Amino acid sequence: MSSIIEKYYNDNNVAPALVKQKIERLGRNPDIEKEFEYWIENKQYKPDSLEIEGYTAQKLSQLSKYLIGEGAFMLLIELRESPDKAHKKIARGFKVK
Repeated sequence: MSSIIEKYYNDNNVAPALVKQKIERLGRNPDIEKEFEYWIENKQYKPDSLEIEGYTAQKLSQLSKYLIGEGAFMLLIELRESPDKAHKKIARGFKVK
């Protein structure tokens, strides 16, 4: 488990059960995990970002204020693991209920 990411979640008061789920998802995607660590440490996206299904974390962050930072990386994982579901979310425009 990444101490950088664990500290980020603890500092942001994320519930332990949710932290566990997010850490597991990131652990299955070490390349995305590394980019997320970079974002945490540098407060910016990597210039040579990973692209999945035509999106980078930075491109996703430009789609909605809800995707800045951590949300963009979680959606990047979803684009890899469940592309149809992720594309539907993007198409819906991230409307809040």
